[in-house]
Amino acid sequence: MRKETAWFVGGAALAAATAAGASVWNQYGSLVRWQEPELPVRPSTRKRRTHMYKIVDDRPLQFDVYYPSGEGPFPIAVYAHGGAFVRGNRGMVTLFHPLLDHFLTKGFAVISIDYRLFEDGVYFPDNIVDVSDALCYLKQHDGLLNLDINKLLVWGDSAGAALVLATALDRSKQFTGELGDDVPPVKGVIALYPPTNFLLFKFIQTWLAHLKFYEGSREAWRELMVKCSPVTHLYDDAPPILLLHGKKDPIVPFGQALHFVEHASEVGANVQLISFPNGTHSLASFFQSDNPVKETQLMARIDRFIDDAMT
Repeated sequence: MRKETAWFVGGAALAAATAAGASVWNQYGSLVRWQEPELPVRPSTRKRRTHMYKIVDDRPLQFDVYYPSGEGPFPIAVYAHGGAFVRGNRGMVTLFHPLLDHFLTKGFAVISIDYRLFEDGVYFPDNIVDVSDALCYLKQHDGLLNLDINKLLVWGDSAGAALVLATALDRSKQFTGELGDDVPPVKGVIALYPPTNFLLFKFIQTWLAHLKFYEGSREAWRELMVKCSPVTHLYDDAPPILLLHGKKDPIVPFGQALHFVEHASEVGANVQLISFPNGTHSLASFFQSDNPVKETQLMARIDRFIDDAMT
């Protein structure tokens, strides 16, 4: 090959790689910038208390408890927020006030947790470990918090939904943290549009985007993604799981839900899926008038799931 041709080919390859990298960051940037549309706010009075469940590198990790009326001890619904693993906080639970208030009306204490976000030195499975530690803390302090740890549900949206799924399905104790491996059993999981298999995203592009946070090889990264994907941990007597996913989701493809349901069928796990033909990546889109499942019907389905899971 002539030197000029070699330089041209090398330059073209470099330009293509640069363009691909820019495309990756543009796609990842759109994911990071996604905002959960707010639903119309309904008047409500919520009692909230904030607690710290651990400190990591001088940073406190906290959770908020929203208490229902009554004396307790209360069944528990633990929420983990979305945000592509890089943003968000426990206050986002109020964006899902139809579910938040529904749990409170049913007599559940709703607990919204913070976990570590991706940054230098923080990556998978640190965030899953944080969810595990939060559940351990609740078990260790259930009397003080006036909670019934034997009646525990977990729920979340998007990234948070993936984290609670991975934690609830971790029967081999792979994600235990500093608070021990005595994670309380989860009665059921409600997951809104979760990524369930990280390798079903465009593999090379996802890996390139995460180089900002992960410095290992592509092969080691792939092994880590398999380990942290909820679908990897499904088993026959897993806690019942309810998925809510829009068929027009531009962030987490609907195929992620179908893949999870299909694998659940193969292993005999109890996974239910409510799909929304015009739903995107938000609870607000599920309540649109052009979706066949209306809010009252959805809440009734969720009610049946909760009641069945708690028996």
